[in-house]
Amino acid sequence: MSDQSFFEHLFEHSQQVTPFLHGTITPLSEFSPEHPFIHIDRPSSENIRELYESLKLAHPEAGAPYWLTRTWTLLCWQPIFVAFISIYTCQGLPKLSLMGQQIQPSFISGYQFDSDDYFQGEAQELIKLAGQELNTLFDYFREEMSVWTRIRPGFTNHLFADGILGCLIRLSHFSPDLPGDYLIDQARQWLAACNLPEKLMASLNYDEKSKQLAFVRTSCCLVYKCQGRELCSDCPRHPDNKR
Repeated sequence: MSDQSFFEHLFEHSQQVTPFLHGTITPLSEFSPEHPFIHIDRPSSENIRELYESLKLAHPEAGAPYWLTRTWTLLCWQPIFVAFISIYTCQGLPKLSLMGQQIQPSFISGYQFDSDDYFQGEAQELIKLAGQELNTLFDYFREEMSVWTRIRPGFTNHLFADGILGCLIRLSHFSPDLPGDYLIDQARQWLAACNLPEKLMASLNYDEKSKQLAFVRTSCCLVYKCQGRELCSDCPRHPDNKR
């Protein structure tokens, strides 16, 4: 269905989550060629490669594994965030596979849709749909990147799962009254919808005493390889997470 008010709420809540997540409704024909962007209906391989090269230039000391990991993470963070905000805050879902994204120097920030069409339904139904849409979009990213680099599905799937479960942690922080059983069930639904292994549930733990959901990633973002940076608190390499 079509409804401007859904997107007004989506864009408003996106900005509340982070000012880097700003959205618009912009017809594809009006996307400015002066500002690089990524869209499934346009060739994006070179634009993604330019993002990779900008990361290489900004952090030459970090090495190729970091540049590749960071490039993939940047491509995927906005679609995953928008999926969660849409479903849990706006009770709907835009067509994520048609999301356009704006490339900034060494970053991706800003997204747009070319129409105000979106899906309505129960959360369980929308999660399944979100998984399909995200897989379609991420398969496209991988195909575009495979033109100039080797990027394995196993590598991207771990980052995909960590992005999904990381957003679930954010949801638990925004809504601390959500019960542990509900959060764990939502995690299972998301992993199944995205065709990700259920064994990755082992990275989540709900503490009944603190009533908090804890998470240790299965992948390392390698940011510690950048000068002046350290291991993230949820990194599997962190000493506190090796017990």
